[in-house]
Amino acid sequence: MSQHNNNPVMQNRKRTLLFILVCAVVVVGILYMKKSTSDHQNLPADADTTGAGHQVAVPDTSVDPTVLPATPDTVTPTALPDTILGRDKRSPYEAGYEDGYATGCDDGATGQEKATYDESSNFATEAERQTYAGGYREGYAKGFEDGKQGKQFNI
Repeated sequence: MSQHNNNPVMQNRKRTLLFILVCAVVVVGILYMKKSTSDHQNLPADADTTGAGHQVAVPDTSVDPTVLPATPDTVTPTALPDTILGRDKRSPYEAGYEDGYATGCDDGATGQEKATYDESSNFATEAERQTYAGGYREGYAKGFEDGKQGKQFNI
């Protein structure tokens, strides 16, 4: 009988040996790269290339603080006119109810009543703003209850 070179046991041994050899090469390569980059970090810094030889700007703090005008640290929000944003096409009550419901759902889900409650609006007339506020209150109450029960938007 002739011997075949395709002995399954020999093939498995060759594959295993090849796999171990490849893994060893990868590990040695990683160790070599780690060593070569860490050696580079330990080199002394050259003052000319790092800017250590350059002067550093020092702020002038000798000016009396009352001389300069005080500026507020906060940004004052401004409402953009309807011509840029476009006017809300919803009725004031519908807009208030929808906005209140969404806010109520969020607050109800967190369990913090009126945490983000805001019934102000950009409607032009006082009557529209009052109608919006009424819708907002109703929508918020319903949304808060739904949010507490985990039924936001009836889902």
